[in-house]
Amino acid sequence: MGTLHCYSKTMQTKFKDAIIMNKTNAWNRIPLEDYEQHMQHENVAQAQLLNNLTNKYLQKHNPESALFLGISGGNGLEHIDINTTKTVYGIDVNKSYLEETKKRFGEKIKQLVLVNADISNSNESFLRADFVWAALIFEYIDIQKGFEFIANNIGESAKLIITIQSNNGNQSVSQTGVESIKLVKETFKIVDKDNLQVNALTIGFDLIGSEENILPNGKSFLTYEFGRDKNI
Repeated sequence: MGTLHCYSKTMQTKFKDAIIMNKTNAWNRIPLEDYEQHMQHENVAQAQLLNNLTNKYLQKHNPESALFLGISGGNGLEHIDINTTKTVYGIDVNKSYLEETKKRFGEKIKQLVLVNADISNSNESFLRADFVWAALIFEYIDIQKGFEFIANNIGESAKLIITIQSNNGNQSVSQTGVESIKLVKETFKIVDKDNLQVNALTIGFDLIGSEENILPNGKSFLTYEFGRDKNI
Protein backbone atom coordinates (compact mmCIF):
# COMPACT_ATOMS: atom_id res chain seq x y z
CA MET A 1 0.00 0.00 0.00
CA GLY A 2 1.13 3.58 -0.58
CA THR A 3 3.40 5.07 2.07
CA LEU A 4 2.80 8.33 3.93
CA HIS A 5 5.84 10.10 5.36
CA CYS A 6 5.96 13.09 7.70
CA TYR A 7 9.61 13.55 6.82
CA SER A 8 12.22 15.34 8.94
CA LYS A 9 15.65 14.67 10.36
CA THR A 10 14.54 14.09 13.98
CA MET A 11 11.25 13.50 15.77
CA GLN A 12 11.67 16.77 17.67
CA THR A 13 12.27 18.67 14.45
CA LYS A 14 9.32 16.93 12.80
CA PHE A 15 6.97 17.97 15.62
CA LYS A 16 8.25 21.55 15.61
CA ASP A 17 8.07 21.85 11.81
CA ALA A 18 4.55 20.43 11.73
CA ILE A 19 3.33 23.02 14.26
CA ILE A 20 4.95 25.89 12.35
CA MET A 21 3.63 24.64 9.00
CA ASN A 22 0.09 24.23 10.34
CA LYS A 23 0.08 27.72 11.84
CA THR A 24 1.61 29.64 8.97
CA ASN A 25 0.41 27.96 5.79
CA ALA A 26 -3.12 28.81 4.71
CA TRP A 27 -3.45 25.52 2.84
CA ASN A 28 -3.54 23.71 6.18
CA ARG A 29 -6.80 25.50 7.02
CA ILE A 30 -8.67 24.53 3.86
CA PRO A 31 -10.45 21.14 3.96
CA LEU A 32 -9.81 18.98 0.91
CA GLU A 33 -13.56 18.72 0.31
CA ASP A 34 -13.76 22.52 0.04
CA TYR A 35 -10.75 22.74 -2.27
CA GLU A 36 -12.05 20.05 -4.60
CA GLN A 37 -15.56 21.53 -4.63
CA HIS A 38 -14.09 24.88 -5.65
CA MET A 39 -11.83 23.40 -8.33
CA GLN A 40 -14.66 21.30 -9.82
CA HIS A 41 -17.24 24.10 -9.85
CA GLU A 42 -18.72 24.67 -13.31
CA ASN A 43 -17.50 28.28 -13.33
CA VAL A 44 -13.94 27.18 -12.51
CA ALA A 45 -13.50 23.70 -14.06
CA GLN A 46 -9.81 23.65 -13.17
CA ALA A 47 -9.84 20.15 -11.72
CA GLN A 48 -11.16 18.66 -14.95
CA LEU A 49 -8.59 20.47 -17.08
CA LEU A 50 -5.69 19.54 -14.80
CA ASN A 51 -6.79 15.92 -14.91
CA ASN A 52 -6.75 15.97 -18.72
CA LEU A 53 -3.35 17.66 -18.81
CA THR A 54 -1.90 15.14 -16.37
CA ASN A 55 -3.12 12.30 -18.55
CA LYS A 56 -1.74 13.94 -21.70
CA TYR A 57 1.79 14.46 -20.43
CA LEU A 58 2.03 11.14 -18.58
CA GLN A 59 1.10 9.34 -21.79
CA LYS A 60 3.52 11.45 -23.80
CA HIS A 61 6.56 10.84 -21.59
CA ASN A 62 5.85 7.47 -19.90
CA PRO A 63 8.06 8.24 -16.88
CA GLU A 64 9.84 5.64 -14.81
CA SER A 65 9.99 7.93 -11.78
CA ALA A 66 7.40 10.67 -11.27
CA LEU A 67 7.24 13.51 -8.77
CA PHE A 68 4.02 15.46 -8.15
CA LEU A 69 4.34 18.78 -6.32
CA GLY A 70 1.26 19.95 -4.43
CA ILE A 71 -0.52 16.66 -5.00
CA SER A 72 -3.58 17.56 -2.84
CA GLY A 73 -6.11 14.73 -3.26
CA GLY A 74 -4.28 12.99 -6.08
CA ASN A 75 -6.17 14.37 -9.07
CA GLY A 76 -4.75 12.64 -12.17
CA LEU A 77 -2.99 9.77 -10.41
CA GLU A 78 -5.45 7.35 -11.98
CA HIS A 79 -3.55 7.89 -15.23
CA ILE A 80 -0.31 6.44 -13.84
CA ASP A 81 0.80 3.34 -15.75
CA ILE A 82 1.86 1.18 -12.83
CA ASN A 83 3.76 -1.16 -15.14
CA THR A 84 5.94 1.64 -16.51
CA THR A 85 6.21 4.12 -13.66
CA LYS A 86 8.08 2.29 -10.91
CA THR A 87 8.35 5.22 -8.48
CA VAL A 88 5.69 7.83 -7.68
CA TYR A 89 6.22 10.56 -5.10
CA GLY A 90 3.63 13.11 -4.06
CA ILE A 91 4.50 16.15 -1.96
CA ASP A 92 2.04 18.35 -0.12
CA VAL A 93 2.09 20.76 2.80
CA ASN A 94 -1.28 19.47 4.07
CA LYS A 95 -1.03 16.08 5.76
CA SER A 96 -4.78 15.45 5.64
CA TYR A 97 -4.70 15.82 1.84
CA LEU A 98 -2.04 13.11 1.70
CA GLU A 99 -4.02 10.82 3.96
CA GLU A 100 -6.98 11.03 1.58
CA THR A 101 -4.72 10.46 -1.43
CA LYS A 102 -3.39 7.34 0.25
CA LYS A 103 -6.96 6.07 0.77
CA ARG A 104 -7.82 6.72 -2.87
CA PHE A 105 -4.71 5.38 -4.58
CA GLY A 106 -2.60 3.43 -2.09
CA GLU A 107 -3.98 0.04 -3.08
CA LYS A 108 -3.75 0.59 -6.83
CA ILE A 109 -0.38 2.34 -6.88
CA LYS A 110 1.79 0.27 -4.53
CA GLN A 111 4.86 2.36 -5.39
CA LEU A 112 3.19 5.58 -4.23
CA VAL A 113 5.12 7.50 -1.55
CA LEU A 114 3.49 10.58 -0.04
CA VAL A 115 5.59 13.16 1.77
CA ASN A 116 4.31 15.91 4.04
CA ALA A 117 6.68 18.79 3.34
CA ASP A 118 6.77 22.47 2.43
CA ILE A 119 8.90 22.62 -0.70
CA SER A 120 9.54 26.33 -0.23
CA ASN A 121 11.43 25.49 2.98
CA SER A 122 12.93 22.10 2.16
CA ASN A 123 16.27 21.16 0.66
CA GLU A 124 15.70 17.44 1.05
CA SER A 125 16.33 14.95 -1.74
CA PHE A 126 13.76 12.17 -1.89
CA LEU A 127 14.31 10.70 -5.37
CA ARG A 128 15.79 11.24 -8.83
CA ALA A 129 12.66 11.79 -10.90
CA ASP A 130 12.58 11.79 -14.69
CA PHE A 131 9.17 13.52 -14.67
CA VAL A 132 8.04 16.41 -12.46
CA TRP A 133 4.47 17.68 -12.41
CA ALA A 134 4.09 21.18 -10.92
CA ALA A 135 0.60 22.54 -11.53
CA LEU A 136 -0.57 25.71 -9.75
CA ILE A 137 2.23 25.49 -7.20
CA PHE A 138 4.44 28.45 -8.07
CA GLU A 139 1.58 30.88 -7.40
CA TYR A 140 2.00 30.11 -3.70
CA ILE A 141 5.75 29.68 -3.19
CA ASP A 142 9.00 31.47 -3.91
CA ILE A 143 10.00 30.54 -7.46
CA GLN A 144 13.70 30.20 -6.71
CA LYS A 145 13.02 27.98 -3.68
CA GLY A 146 10.71 25.82 -5.76
CA PHE A 147 13.34 25.26 -8.42
CA GLU A 148 15.96 24.47 -5.79
CA PHE A 149 13.69 21.71 -4.51
CA ILE A 150 13.18 20.40 -8.04
CA ALA A 151 16.94 20.46 -8.68
CA ASN A 152 17.45 18.27 -5.60
CA ASN A 153 14.93 15.69 -6.79
CA ILE A 154 15.55 15.11 -10.50
CA GLY A 155 17.77 12.86 -12.54
CA GLU A 156 20.22 13.91 -15.24
CA SER A 157 17.54 13.55 -17.91
CA ALA A 158 14.04 14.70 -17.02
CA LYS A 159 10.86 16.41 -18.14
CA LEU A 160 9.33 19.21 -16.10
CA ILE A 161 5.71 20.23 -16.67
CA ILE A 162 4.58 23.49 -15.07
CA THR A 163 1.08 24.94 -15.25
CA ILE A 164 0.44 28.50 -14.10
CA GLN A 165 -2.70 30.58 -14.04
CA SER A 166 -3.32 33.73 -16.07
CA ASN A 167 -6.19 35.79 -14.68
CA ASN A 168 -6.75 37.75 -17.91
CA GLY A 169 -8.20 40.65 -15.93
CA ASN A 170 -10.34 38.49 -13.65
CA GLN A 171 -10.08 38.22 -9.86
CA SER A 172 -7.55 35.73 -8.53
CA VAL A 173 -10.00 33.59 -6.55
CA SER A 174 -13.27 32.93 -8.37
CA GLN A 175 -16.62 33.04 -6.56
CA THR A 176 -17.93 29.51 -6.06
CA GLY A 177 -19.58 29.75 -2.64
CA VAL A 178 -16.63 28.03 -0.96
CA GLU A 179 -15.56 30.50 1.70
CA SER A 180 -12.46 28.73 3.03
CA ILE A 181 -10.66 28.98 -0.32
CA LYS A 182 -10.42 32.74 0.24
CA LEU A 183 -7.78 32.05 2.88
CA VAL A 184 -5.15 31.69 0.14
CA LYS A 185 -6.12 34.91 -1.61
CA GLU A 186 -3.38 36.91 0.10
CA THR A 187 -0.78 34.26 -0.72
CA PHE A 188 -1.63 33.97 -4.40
CA LYS A 189 0.57 35.78 -6.89
CA ILE A 190 0.70 35.84 -10.66
CA VAL A 191 3.77 33.99 -11.94
CA ASP A 192 5.90 35.77 -14.51
CA LYS A 193 6.45 33.32 -17.36
CA ASP A 194 9.83 34.82 -18.28
CA ASN A 195 11.04 34.46 -14.69
CA LEU A 196 9.83 30.86 -14.77
CA GLN A 197 11.88 30.10 -17.88
CA VAL A 198 15.00 31.81 -16.51
CA ASN A 199 14.84 29.74 -13.33
CA ALA A 200 14.25 26.56 -15.32
CA LEU A 201 17.31 27.31 -17.43
CA THR A 202 19.49 27.71 -14.33
CA ILE A 203 18.97 24.02 -13.51
CA GLY A 204 19.45 22.86 -17.09
CA PHE A 205 15.90 22.85 -18.46
CA ASP A 206 15.07 24.16 -21.93
CA LEU A 207 11.54 25.03 -23.00
CA ILE A 208 10.37 22.42 -25.52
CA GLY A 209 6.65 23.15 -25.68
CA SER A 210 3.76 25.18 -24.32
CA GLU A 211 0.00 25.47 -24.54
CA GLU A 212 -2.81 27.71 -23.33
CA ASN A 213 -6.23 26.47 -22.24
CA ILE A 214 -9.10 28.88 -21.63
CA LEU A 215 -11.33 28.27 -18.61
CA PRO A 216 -15.09 29.02 -18.30
CA ASN A 217 -14.47 32.07 -16.08
CA GLY A 218 -12.20 33.73 -18.66
CA LYS A 219 -8.96 32.79 -16.95
CA SER A 220 -6.49 30.49 -18.66
CA PHE A 221 -3.90 27.88 -17.82
CA LEU A 222 -0.46 28.26 -19.36
CA THR A 223 1.38 24.94 -19.43
CA TYR A 224 5.11 24.85 -20.09
CA GLU A 225 6.98 21.70 -21.00
CA PHE A 226 10.68 21.72 -20.14
CA GLY A 227 13.31 19.09 -20.81
CA ARG A 228 16.90 18.48 -19.92
CA ASP A 229 19.17 15.85 -21.40
CA LYS A 230 22.38 14.58 -19.87
CA ASN A 231 23.84 14.32 -23.39
CA ILE A 232 23.47 18.03 -24.08
